Amino acid sequence: MIRFEFLDKSRTDEFLPLLFDLLYNNMNAIAPSGFTREEDWEEWRGAVGPALQKEPRKIILIYSGDELIGYFQYFVNAETFMMEEIQLKPEFHGTGVFEKLYEHLYGIVPKETPFVEAYAHKLNLRSQGILLHLGLEPIGENGNGSCLHYRGSCAKMFDIILKRGAED
Repeated sequence: MIRFEFLDKSRTDEFLPLLFDLLYNNMNAIAPSGFTREEDWEEWRGAVGPALQKEPRKIILIYSGDELIGYFQYFVNAETFMMEEIQLKPEFHGTGVFEKLYEHLYGIVPKETPFVEAYAHKLNLRSQGILLHLGLEPIGENGNGSCLHYRGSCAKMFDIILKRGAED
């Protein structure tokens, strides 16, 4: 059984290593950074730890039973639902977890939020394909040119997900 739970920010230090393991294992297979695991950890922890202390930023932990199988990091402001990071253990890809997550998010993201945005690494063709399927379009790149920046209609994205779920 798949379940979702918000990360209790008072437990951030406990969960950061677990989240990094998911990220590192996935991204090392897609687009290795060229740095050591320890160097990647220090950079990631230095960015994500302080960012999580900001109120709008949230992480949803994804469990199968009692096993942590993934996470989704995001924030919402008046204009944008920003999908910052989604990581899922490879054995759970294609099992419907993604659709269940978005059905869950539909109850959380304010309906009046006009836009959805995300970044996808240029080597991560699977993520790029998913974002295009969700109605997002590339609008630029990140600062160092390693990722494409996508944007679309939040309502349209949820319509696509909910329609797909209803067809299954």
